Amino acid sequence: MNRLKLIFIFLFLVIAIPVAILLVNSYQHFETESQYAYKEQAYFILQMLNQRIYDDLAIEEQRSYSEYRFIRAVPIIGGEEVTISKLAEMPIRSHYGGMIGYFQLDPDGGMHTPVLPDGILEKIPVEDRAKREIVRDSIQNVLKQLDLHNEGLQRTQVQASTQDSLDRLYGKNLKLAVKLNDSKKFQRRYEQSSQTESFLFDVESARILRISENGREETEDDSLQVPNILEVEIDPFQATLNENYIVYYRNVWRNNEQFIQGYAVRVRPYLENLVINELQFNPAEQGISLEFGTKQKPFVTFGSKANSRGVLLEIPLQFPLNEMLLSVYLTDAGSSHSCFFLILIGLVMFTVLAGGFIAVFRSTRSQLQLANKRQDFVSAVSHELKTPLTAIRMYAELLQNSWVANETKRQKYYGLIVGETERLSRLIQNVLNLSKLERGNWNVQFTRINPKTILDTFVSTYTQNVEKNGFDLTVTSDICNMQLTLDKDAVMQVLMNVVDNSLKFARNSAYKMIALELRVAENDVYFVVRDYGPGIPPKEMEHVFDEFYRVGNEMTRTTSGTGIGLSMVKKLCDKTNMKVEIENANPGLRTKLHLPMLDI
Repeated sequence: MNRLKLIFIFLFLVIAIPVAILLVNSYQHFETESQYAYKEQAYFILQMLNQRIYDDLAIEEQRSYSEYRFIRAVPIIGGEEVTISKLAEMPIRSHYGGMIGYFQLDPDGGMHTPVLPDGILEKIPVEDRAKREIVRDSIQNVLKQLDLHNEGLQRTQVQASTQDSLDRLYGKNLKLAVKLNDSKKFQRRYEQSSQTESFLFDVESARILRISENGREETEDDSLQVPNILEVEIDPFQATLNENYIVYYRNVWRNNEQFIQGYAVRVRPYLENLVINELQFNPAEQGISLEFGTKQKPFVTFGSKANSRGVLLEIPLQFPLNEMLLSVYLTDAGSSHSCFFLILIGLVMFTVLAGGFIAVFRSTRSQLQLANKRQDFVSAVSHELKTPLTAIRMYAELLQNSWVANETKRQKYYGLIVGETERLSRLIQNVLNLSKLERGNWNVQFTRINPKTILDTFVSTYTQNVEKNGFDLTVTSDICNMQLTLDKDAVMQVLMNVVDNSLKFARNSAYKMIALELRVAENDVYFVVRDYGPGIPPKEMEHVFDEFYRVGNEMTRTTSGTGIGLSMVKKLCDKTNMKVEIENANPGLRTKLHLPMLDI
């Protein structure tokens, strides 16, 4: 049996190892494909994010430089109209998340915001002045943190230091500069400013001290006169940032003087608006997490990095946010979604494979055990047949040759011959009955009968056989007036086999007695057969009703029998709705035969 187990283990490994290798390779392939797909998704998010930033800046790039003042002149049919700038509205209206406000840095270093009039307009009444002043102070605080100020350079100075400006703008990372050159970038543009618009722009600066009663402009330098048409040069937007704020700004060149215009936003709400609202990013559904920051310090994270399986992408955003690094992480959720199906298939395959091998192994083992039992059965039957036949032949030859002169001995030998033939008849009948039960040919004949009648019949027909084996049969019975639907022959056959089994296994016991009882309980009527032999070892108790099973080792067995008696008892009970149970009685064995209480 151990050899059979080793063979099945070997066969299982021969099949399981290649399957496991195939599953591992498939898992790795799926994992790679999954990471590739998520990496494509990460690049798509990067592309969409850059596009959103580009689209937002495109709007700001088209904004006139004069909008960064409280008042401005707009063209209408037949001339121009003085109006309040759209950027002067309070509260500030913007589709950017985390907007703090717009600002302008003059050449003299002064900071202005469109929401609050300055210069000679400073004293005019405006709504929510306190809130507007808070906006101005907030912008000043942000610019101070980011060290953004106007150095008051002239246009000629800037042109002379173009390379220095590029170094400041792009840094010394040549690879990054190449990427930026290939990216979408806005070009420098020029804007024509009318005399009225230029005048209004200067109204809020320190250059104009007052307006005389006759409308003549008086400046600190009367030689500076405003031309009819002024060309203003506007550079593309740049950005500077830290972990809390982003400031987009541009240089505006007017009369060779540098103005810095832009707007400030808070990092977290600004990015949340871009990522969550505009890109509809959901970390739980998409299986990735996003992190914005620098190499030294992360700013904002969308999703969780705690269970990340590695970095899919780490790349700077498009200019002008090239100082900000976008890192995309693959989470466990993203990885598990892609490989869960393969793992499930693998578990099912190994479960089916292992279950199949176990089932085949058990079936093969049971067939081998059954074959061994059949061989033992044939040997036992041969022995059981040979022994009485030898005795019958010997006694018959003695009687045939008149070698027994004593009449008493002759009668004894006749009795022995009859006893051995009865023993042979029972053995043959058991084999035939077992064959009928296995083929389903047992002829069940139910009749209404009192169990006490069956007990009396069995005692009258089988007491002599018990006594021939040197045992006493004691019979006790409760009062039973019930008529039950039973197969009398089946009950007799069961009692006969149980008593025969007790005679065989208790033949060496010191107390040679078989107790037969009929017990009547409230809802139970049953026969009890008890002997005083060695009983059955507990570990073999569950096998006593198996076909051809005999307690003990075939090589050291001392008791006779074929191993079909109790097997036939179990089959007869199942066939006729009876129930049999055995238990050790210490000493001996107790067998209970429960009769069916209901009509069939």
